Amino acid sequence: MTMLLPKFELHQPATLDEAVALAALHVDDFDLLSGGTDLLPNYKCGLNAHRNVISLQHIAELKHIDAHSIGAGVTLVDIERNADVPRSVADCAAHIASPLLRESGTLGGNLMLDNRCHFFNQSYFWRRSLGYCLKANGDRCHVVPQINEGGKSVLNDKVCVATHSSDLAPMLIALGAEATFISTAGRRTVKLNDFYWGDGIERYERKPGEILVQVTLPRWAHEVRSGWKKLAPRQSIDFSVAGVGAALELDGENVKTLRVALGAVDTTPVLFDFSQQEKRRDAGHYLLMDPYKNMPEVIGKKLDDALIETIAKHVQTQAQPKLNVPMAPDYRRKMCGVLTRRLLTELRDNPAS
Repeated sequence: MTMLLPKFELHQPATLDEAVALAALHVDDFDLLSGGTDLLPNYKCGLNAHRNVISLQHIAELKHIDAHSIGAGVTLVDIERNADVPRSVADCAAHIASPLLRESGTLGGNLMLDNRCHFFNQSYFWRRSLGYCLKANGDRCHVVPQINEGGKSVLNDKVCVATHSSDLAPMLIALGAEATFISTAGRRTVKLNDFYWGDGIERYERKPGEILVQVTLPRWAHEVRSGWKKLAPRQSIDFSVAGVGAALELDGENVKTLRVALGAVDTTPVLFDFSQQEKRRDAGHYLLMDPYKNMPEVIGKKLDDALIETIAKHVQTQAQPKLNVPMAPDYRRKMCGVLTRRLLTELRDNPAS
């Protein structure tokens, strides 16, 4: 039946060391279960299930939260209610899914959500009737069926454009967050912005057997003005179809720091650092967008309405959503500019943001 869970062995380690050992043992055939609000619906649809599921729900080491670090096992509702994290992060968490789902969903689960697509997030029988898709069981992308290869238009059996769907990822990237992972090889910390890959299937750069431990925020994340806005068919339950997070620091009326991050319009979150100091290590990590192409000069300029309009227009121009989640791509693209304009205006006019 289409909505029955497939057979798998559930492992319930009590410590992080036990979880790491299990991940090493089943390195090529396991999934991590935190709140299960994304993984289990995918399993019910027969989407890329594994034979081993390692639950992280009982590991106390993943549930710590303070002003500068959030454990991967911290629930969205605990982030929403925490007074020490930046208000923008709490507000972002408060607008994910529904109150009931936020009681189960976790930071780690949200950062590692599977990418979404009309042709992927369907029942097994629906996908089989279409011949499956490149992201699950198939050999072609139905969103971008043809690509240019050697000057010729050929069947797209290589590039998946499924949309990145996390809300917290772009907000935390705008604030310069780092992610810490653990495996039998030890601990590894990377910029969250460098973790994501421009591929709707692979999605991110997780080493074999690694488990996300926590996200760490720099001190300046509490000193800048920051905020989050999203577009979704409904403000409850539904995934974002466009989202904008921003971190703004002013020197008087002039821009000192501005980082804008987009979600739900590419295969990864996309960072616009208008100082151009932070770029991904590999430009190929972005599949559809180039945030630094024709980037306007912003730093040191007065953040008046004209400059906000210039910034919003740049974000809108670079956004390249595809027809693979609800709402038309042209509308979502326009709303990237609208949300950016509204957010920057609010941050400028409200120093308490």
